Formats: sequence, C-alpha cells, structure tokens
Amino acid sequence: MLVLGCITLISGCGCLGLWFAYRIRRRPVELRECSMALALLDTEIVWGSTPLPEAFCIVKERTEDTPWQGFFAELQKRLQQGESASTAWKETIIIRSTDFCLKPEDWHVISDVGKGLGRSDRTEQHKQIELVQRQLILMKEQAEIWSAKQAKMWSYLGFLSGIAGVLILI
Repeated sequence: MLVLGCITLISGCGCLGLWFAYRIRRRPVELRECSMALALLDTEIVWGSTPLPEAFCIVKERTEDTPWQGFFAELQKRLQQGESASTAWKETIIIRSTDFCLKPEDWHVISDVGKGLGRSDRTEQHKQIELVQRQLILMKEQAEIWSAKQAKMWSYLGFLSGIAGVLILI
C-alpha cells in the first residue's frame, strides 16, 4: 500500500509539472496563431472591404487553433447582436482569456486591436493591426526563448517534487 501511495504521489506531481510545461510551450504557439489571424483580419478589412462580422467569420473558418476559432466566433456573434466592435473585442477578451495560455501583458497588446476596429477608416485599422502584429512577433520570440528554459524546468520539477514528497513522508 505504501508503494502505491509513493507511485501516486510521484505521478501526480509529475503530471502537474508536465501540465505547467505544456501551458508554457503553448504560449508562443498561441501568439503565432494570433498574429496569423490578425493578418487574415487585416487582409479582409483592407483589401476585401469585408464588413467586420463577415471578416470575423472568415478568420474563424481559416484559423486552425481551436481557442482562436472560439474567440472570433464570439466576436462575430456579438457584432451580429449589435455591439460595437471595440466593446465586443474587450468583452470577448474578458470572457475567452481563460481558454488560452497567454499572459496578461499579451492580452494588453491584443486588446489594442479593438481600439480602432469599426471606429476609423481601413488605413487606420491597417496601421493599428500592423503595429500589434509587430509587437506580437517580438513577444513570440521572447516567449520561445523563455519557454524553452521554463518548460523543461517544470517537467523535471514536477517529478522531483514528487520524489522529495515521498522521501519526506517515509
């Protein structure tokens, strides 16, 4: 029975460490997906002259990452219900942020897109989206460097803390 308890403690702590490592590794991927989705949105707004609800629908269909599909589906639904684009963007970030592995500073940059949506002409919206894309690319590069170190550490730390717990209890 003691052996089973030790194995359970080690595997539980190890799984927790692996879960933290997974979330750390997901952040650069989600930042890249956001940048790609914003590029699609920019194309639809500037070159396609597509209305925002339709543009969000197109971005939702072309985005591969599931959380971003839900994000743009929520935006589309809110705009069809009559909300302004900036309000819908803010509220969607508040509601959907728990579906992502992004940090608050990432959301702060992403929220800048909503400030100009639907309020200005296509050129200004293009400039705003382009600026946010540049910031996201820099953040993604920093996140990749950080995640390479941190994810490995959390993977090892989970199992080692389980072993330490077993040694303390024995």
